[in-house]
Amino acid sequence: MKRTLILLLALLLAAAGLLTAGAGYLTGTEDAIQLTHHLIAGDPAAAEGITLTLPTGDQQGRMAWVTSVDLGAGELAPETEFTFYPNGRRLQAQAEPSVEIYTGSTSFGMSSSGGIDFAEYTGQGEEAPDRPYESTMMLLPAADIAERTENGETRTETVRLSDYYDYYPIAVELYLPDEKGNSRVYATWEECRALTDYFRLEVPEDIMVEVSVTKDEAGNVMNIDSSETGDQRFWFSCQAMIVEDGVCLALSVESEGVELPDVPVACRDGFGLYFLPFSEELKRDYEQGDPVFDLAHVRMFCPLAWGSSPLLLAGEEGRLLLYAREDGALKLSVFDADTWQCVQWESVFPLGEEEYYSVLGSGDGFRVLARDDGFFRVVEEKDGVYTPALSGTRDTREGYVREWWYAATCGYDGQRLVLSGITGSGDCSCWVQVYEAEGLAYGARIDHSLDREDAWNVYEYREDSYVSDLYPLISFR
Repeated sequence: MKRTLILLLALLLAAAGLLTAGAGYLTGTEDAIQLTHHLIAGDPAAAEGITLTLPTGDQQGRMAWVTSVDLGAGELAPETEFTFYPNGRRLQAQAEPSVEIYTGSTSFGMSSSGGIDFAEYTGQGEEAPDRPYESTMMLLPAADIAERTENGETRTETVRLSDYYDYYPIAVELYLPDEKGNSRVYATWEECRALTDYFRLEVPEDIMVEVSVTKDEAGNVMNIDSSETGDQRFWFSCQAMIVEDGVCLALSVESEGVELPDVPVACRDGFGLYFLPFSEELKRDYEQGDPVFDLAHVRMFCPLAWGSSPLLLAGEEGRLLLYAREDGALKLSVFDADTWQCVQWESVFPLGEEEYYSVLGSGDGFRVLARDDGFFRVVEEKDGVYTPALSGTRDTREGYVREWWYAATCGYDGQRLVLSGITGSGDCSCWVQVYEAEGLAYGARIDHSLDREDAWNVYEYREDSYVSDLYPLISFR
């Protein structure tokens, strides 16, 4: 017994020594963060008054460093706060209402060790409410080819899609958090078929698909591969968001390498911006299987042209923002979400038929739109009014990054646009640029001393416990 007590005491003393040494290591880590500044373009003085905050940590969530650095000088003087979490941290984003609307897919692959049951994916078998979007996989050609496939063989055929489908199927995934914060999924196979029948997105006659089916020796379908042939690309652009008492849907069509008639792929009421009101059952006492939408009162309140590439976003003050290609330009239409009236219309920048655009980033009171050639423009918002402002072209020379460009974090003070982002997957190092009316005023790469395999740059940094995927964070002094 005495020997056991002595051994236990020795172990306790050793553990205390390790904790002391560990605490010393962790405390010393706070001062170990170093940032190395590599000037690439312009003058650091152009970044005066701009602060970058770089929250980093290990992937186990035990160690966290929050480093802030003021720009504006060639020599950086970072300040770091270090925190150690013995049990790690588990961060969860707050559940928010969301909706996804899918249309038919002809490019997919499937495999199953137990054999593929086509009925499971076409709504003919047992209902699977947790995967309604899979009803948009256009499997009828594969089911037909499977009947001609010998056991133990693979058969490949190229077939005309319109021989199997009149319309592209539609599916809805709707997430409405309940009072406990849990997301519940609505929309049944039956209602998805009702939406398919309502919109009637017609299948073009010349869309061909190549389908391969593999069976095992017992005749079970083990693998399916489906894809559009050649250089054909055809898809419906569905931008959807939840608004009060319903869903707003921007519906258009895009294609590449497909010969289409003058009035192709008919939609019952035309392509455009739709409001899909929720059913009375959903607004009162909904039970799974009840209708989600009131299809008798669906209406389109703004038409969209072929190839308009719509982008639907939430605005301030009950506004709905629609960006779309129109008459050779990217146009912004602002709608009142209560009346569905267009209250403002702006041209953002020229946009040709073969050019694409995206949201480069956004922040409080502004959003940055960009073309695929690097041209960008800031759209400011003030008191519910949206105004195109600062524009320029991104500098993408190789000195900023070691691997590739990621989505940018943006900051805007009314005169300067700040763009920043990480230099590679998982890295803590970043690049930063400052644009003024005359163009790029400052560009640099900032190397972080914590760049290593087990370090990460995605960390919690907001008072509402939202998990931010922005890195670094940008502020103005």
